[in-house]
Amino acid sequence: MKCSFFLAFYMLCFSLSVSGEESILLELKNSFSDPDGILSSWNPNNSNRYCSWFGITCDSKSRVISLNITGGDASSKGNSQALPCSKLSQFPLRGFGIARRCIDVVNGKLAGKLSPLIGKLTELRVLSLPYKEITGEIPVEFWGFQKLEVLDLEGNFLSGRFPVESVGLRKLKVLNLGFNKIYGEIPLWILRCVNLEVLNLSGNKMKGSVPGIHGSFSRLRGLYLAHNELDGCIPYGLLTNCRYLQHLDLSENLFVGGIPPSLGKCLQLRSLLLSSNKLMGSIPGELGRLCRLKVLDISGNNLGGLIPAGLLQLKNLKHISLAGNNLTGVVPSSLGRLPENKKPSALVNATLVSRANVSLNNWSGMFPLSGSMVNFTNASVNSLVRSRRLYSLSLSSSNGTLNDSASLSGGTTKAHESNSIEIASIVSASAIVSVLLALVVLFFFFTRKRFPNSRVQVYESKEISVFIDIGVPLTYEHIVHATGNFNASNCIGSGGFGSTYKAEVSPGTQVAVKRLAVGRFQGVQQFDNEIKALGSVRHQNLVTLIGYHASETEMFLIYNYLPGGNLENFIRERSTRAVNWKIIHKIALDIARALAHLHDQCAPRVLHRDVKPSNILLDNDFNAYLSDFGLSRLLGTSETHATTGVAGTFGYVAPEYALTCRVSEKADVYSYGVVLLELLSDKKALDPSFSSHENGFNIVSWACMLLQRGQAKNVFTVGLWDAGPHDHLVQILHLAITCTVDTLSGRPTMKQVVQRLKCIQPDS
Repeated sequence: MKCSFFLAFYMLCFSLSVSGEESILLELKNSFSDPDGILSSWNPNNSNRYCSWFGITCDSKSRVISLNITGGDASSKGNSQALPCSKLSQFPLRGFGIARRCIDVVNGKLAGKLSPLIGKLTELRVLSLPYKEITGEIPVEFWGFQKLEVLDLEGNFLSGRFPVESVGLRKLKVLNLGFNKIYGEIPLWILRCVNLEVLNLSGNKMKGSVPGIHGSFSRLRGLYLAHNELDGCIPYGLLTNCRYLQHLDLSENLFVGGIPPSLGKCLQLRSLLLSSNKLMGSIPGELGRLCRLKVLDISGNNLGGLIPAGLLQLKNLKHISLAGNNLTGVVPSSLGRLPENKKPSALVNATLVSRANVSLNNWSGMFPLSGSMVNFTNASVNSLVRSRRLYSLSLSSSNGTLNDSASLSGGTTKAHESNSIEIASIVSASAIVSVLLALVVLFFFFTRKRFPNSRVQVYESKEISVFIDIGVPLTYEHIVHATGNFNASNCIGSGGFGSTYKAEVSPGTQVAVKRLAVGRFQGVQQFDNEIKALGSVRHQNLVTLIGYHASETEMFLIYNYLPGGNLENFIRERSTRAVNWKIIHKIALDIARALAHLHDQCAPRVLHRDVKPSNILLDNDFNAYLSDFGLSRLLGTSETHATTGVAGTFGYVAPEYALTCRVSEKADVYSYGVVLLELLSDKKALDPSFSSHENGFNIVSWACMLLQRGQAKNVFTVGLWDAGPHDHLVQILHLAITCTVDTLSGRPTMKQVVQRLKCIQPDS
């Protein structure tokens, strides 16, 4: 009897859950605008059960496991190839996402917002609603699916950002949110989705750095992050466990640094797209291992050096674009010599090379063209070499000295005639250029001979942009004169960005002039735009940016002068002066307030990225001021000899930032914690006294070790501990340790640090 009762109760509950899923689907239908009747079969009066409705798949227990609305109408059920033409016109489709056939979006309009009710379909494995007109944010319930394997919402109008944490999606295989309006940073929790095979976030408004994937996604086949505003460097540990990776697209972003050599381990790569970033350095020779590579596009960067020899031997390469870089040296002899009846000997050894674009570089030497050698230097030779294997070849240069082009004919009698015309055109153009160069040389020769002391004057703007009127006119000549033409006797500090000079611009009025190393920043116009944004940042504990000058040959920033020197010198010389707990607390609170302002009060927020004692200045009353904020992002790494591709200095860089190049406000919190430990102990971040310990032992490890041993007082410099108060000192020590924990969530915000410091305020 009991068994019968429980069986009946179970069947009742099961029936309620089934009918509940039908109710959820009907409510979901009502949340959409469906003028084209895509969901017309979703009707409770339909003789068929909801498991047969369009786009719905159920398991054997009638639980919904798939919601897949990809077609334009009910007749297109199962069509996973739909793509509206309007989206294709906005972004160049270059291999990312799921390949879809272009259809007219009018035939498949489905608008509205995603309902949180979908989250109640707990057995859902597939949720696919690509290329509709869905707006609003993705409901938080979507991030809690425990069994979801495919989330495909590509090509909608979704906005908002990823949640800080996710309790689900551990079984996710496809996350496709490409071509929406999602902003913010890529969340760290995505690294826990270890089953991912496709990750597509292209065409959004993502910012920040890429998390250090470093072997997390061992099954990943496609990573598409193109057309965003991602910055930082490409993590060198990126995809070291990438044996299945076939497509990597990081193009159209703001990535800096070099191309990671570890990409050479991704032996299954078919396409590698890194174009239109700010990548520097040389092309890694390890890319020559990618024997399956078909498409390589690294155009529009700042790469230099030579093309690795191994890259020219790839047999399957069909498209290679090196345009818009600073590649130098002699053009490889194999680049244009492709025999019609033989396998190409060097450039890609391809059976069907469709395009080789190496324009806008700094090539020199002899270029082989149809069996002839054409000599050029920084020249522009747009030639389509007649070959059944090479369909297009571009060697144009920004100088535009030479220019010739033709279409391919696949080796016909016309090809030879066209080749003759091309060669004649190139020779003629070369002759004209040679004559013009000769005339220019003669002009300068006779000018110098007639006027031996004359100099050709090139006009360059010497304007100074001023943010704050200090009552003294600031001109270029005035500043240069006040620094003694940047004389070493006026130098008051040096760093990775350049040297700082004291300048008395009028009796009793002094400023600090930071002369930047010319060449650290690409483009004066962009520098102008970036520095103007920093000029608007104001706080009582931030060094004031008074003005700046920027030209192709000179760049400097003008700050208010602070006579107390920097915190690095203060710590080093503390034994010679009386420094009590109140002064230590005041300096700590001042810098915490400055960082909290940058993180919370600036729009957009400003991350310092290089908090350290030498970037903290003091006045004569021990008021502390944070300097160089924003410059790490603007100018790149600071102490280049002590870093590995990230902005910042060893000893102060947060571990997750050093490992993944992923910067956040919590990286500044870590650096602040290190500075606080230095301020309390007189030890350096990488103090020589730590050399007896293992590699990587630093001031954080040292302080934690003493705390674990119950020797907290040994962290403090003797005079500070003796003067007390001990309870306050121990509290601030614990605060410093909390700022430097490994987990980001365990670190406080700078606003919380300020609050904690106020709670341990010294007695007046």
